[in-house]
Amino acid sequence: MNVSDHTKKLLDSSLIIDSLSHGPMPWSEKLIAETDRLLGTTKNAFKIVPRLFKGLITEITSDEEAYKFYKEEWERSGVNCVSCTVGPLHTKPYSMTGVRNNFALFTHLLEQRQNYLQKVLRAEDIKQAAAQGKKGFILNFQSMQHIGRDLDLVEHFYFQGIRIMQLTYNSRNALGTGCTARTDRGLTNFGEKVVEKMNELGVVVDISHCGMQTSWDALNHSQDPIMATHTLARNLFYHDRGKTDKFFNAIAEKEGYIGILAVPGFLTGKEETDINNWLDHVDHVVKVAGIDHVGIGTDYYGFSIPPNLAKAIGKLMKVLGFKPQHRATFEKKLKGFERYAKFPNLIEGLISRGYSDIEIKKLAGENFYRVFQKIVG
Repeated sequence: MNVSDHTKKLLDSSLIIDSLSHGPMPWSEKLIAETDRLLGTTKNAFKIVPRLFKGLITEITSDEEAYKFYKEEWERSGVNCVSCTVGPLHTKPYSMTGVRNNFALFTHLLEQRQNYLQKVLRAEDIKQAAAQGKKGFILNFQSMQHIGRDLDLVEHFYFQGIRIMQLTYNSRNALGTGCTARTDRGLTNFGEKVVEKMNELGVVVDISHCGMQTSWDALNHSQDPIMATHTLARNLFYHDRGKTDKFFNAIAEKEGYIGILAVPGFLTGKEETDINNWLDHVDHVVKVAGIDHVGIGTDYYGFSIPPNLAKAIGKLMKVLGFKPQHRATFEKKLKGFERYAKFPNLIEGLISRGYSDIEIKKLAGENFYRVFQKIVG
């Protein structure tokens, strides 16, 4: 992949943070073969996800060739830090069992490859990792479903190192309502207590998947700025996962952060999605919220899995609260960003749209870092 000198200079001199992604997760031929074998044993793809995730982590931590390729993909991406979700890679996504399983495996990865990966507990860890040639990992939740109504669990998971917590995923839970639920009843009384506890501890309140009323309630109730770590402009292209211009403006007024996702089916109604569609949303939100409050939150997750697994999981997306009209599929890729190593193409896209180097540095990581530091410390 050819990267322009201008882009390379920006990547080398900037703090690049993807506010929602697991980074590169390369699948070896061996793991693809195992995926094929397991898919032949069940009609429910989610049943085999924990075994495949374990296999992936095991390869990176114990196979030097797999680890070498993993590092090469990271280096090509130019990304310094990601915010990675704990809980979805399981038979029962976002359940307590799923959270514990994912947390154990990510902890194993971070401990076994601590010479290259660093768990981020405070903002300074991001810069420290970058200075040492390491990659920062912020652990997040994309749903608080697993805590039920136990407020003490917010503190429990803070002590385990979770620094960003999204209040709801797509459906309703004890805190509030997700964006694909039929009726948004807003933040519950318990949800308000959770936000207060997160403010007290120094945890980022993320509302990316929350319904609009729940999002507004969280924004108004939080004493700290909030984040929409991976979202899109609903006024540009209507999708339940998006937020309105009015809300983006309100996040900015409260000194918060908005990460623009790169999920193909969410950005446009066109059959084929490319980086220009992603750039359209960046441009739109920058005009609405200002250059100091926008960043990159690619939501690069399932797009890294092999086609056979992507197809099987696609048939079960309703388990995650998606409906057919949401066009939530892992089979389609964003043209120009098919693999994580092509992250530099996003930066080249920003250059092509006329953003200055100073502005690109803000979008690429400085804006996220500033808000994260203010909330987490």
